[in-house]
Formats: sequence, structure tokens, C-alpha cells
Amino acid sequence: MKKIVLLGSYVFIGLSMFSFASAADLTNICDSGNMKSIEGILNWATCLLSRTVVPLLFALAVVAFIWGVIQYYLNPGNEEKRKKGKDFIVGGLIALFIMTAMWGIVAIFTGTFGLTNTMPQLPQ
Repeated sequence: MKKIVLLGSYVFIGLSMFSFASAADLTNICDSGNMKSIEGILNWATCLLSRTVVPLLFALAVVAFIWGVIQYYLNPGNEEKRKKGKDFIVGGLIALFIMTAMWGIVAIFTGTFGLTNTMPQLPQ
């Protein structure tokens, strides 16, 4: 019974993630209309990284952590699968910690030095 409740809760969490992802408007994430200059290309690449790649990496780390928890608790008799589950749990936690720490360091630098999230204009 415990395994069924645990598995059901993970299915519910997974479906919740898909509903949040489908609620976002993914068609116009980054404007690629100004790709004629280096500034436009850098703005587009930065937007693409910050709005798609970084959330994808966070999602993958969370999925790895959840997969490790599932493997750990659903295989009490198989020590090899429990060890793999522990490895996924530790790897997911380390990835989440590093990404969150980097996010915090960037926020500290931008707040401390008064940096903005815009490209400087070059003199013409």
C-alpha cells in the first residue's frame, strides 16, 4: 500500500509539472527579429539560455532526484538498485545546490554593483 501511495504521489507531481509547462506561452519566448547585429544575437542567446536551458536543467535535476527516491524506496531488497537510487538522489541534490548557488552569486553581484540585465550601447 505504501508503494502505491508513493508512486501515485510522484505521478501527481509529474502531471503537475506538465500542466505548469503547458500553461506557459512557449511560442514567443525570445524575439529573434533583431538578429542583424552582434548585440541582437547576444540578446537572443542570453534570453534563450535564461528562459529555456536553465529551467530545463533545473527540471532534469529535480527529475533525477525524484527518480532516485523512487528507486531507493521501491527496492528495499535489492541493494544494487538502492545504491543507484542513492547516487541519483545525491547527484540531483548536488546539481540543484550548484545551480541555486550560482543563481544566488549572480544576484549578489548584480545587486552589489548595480548591474542591469541589458547590453550596453556602443558609440556610433
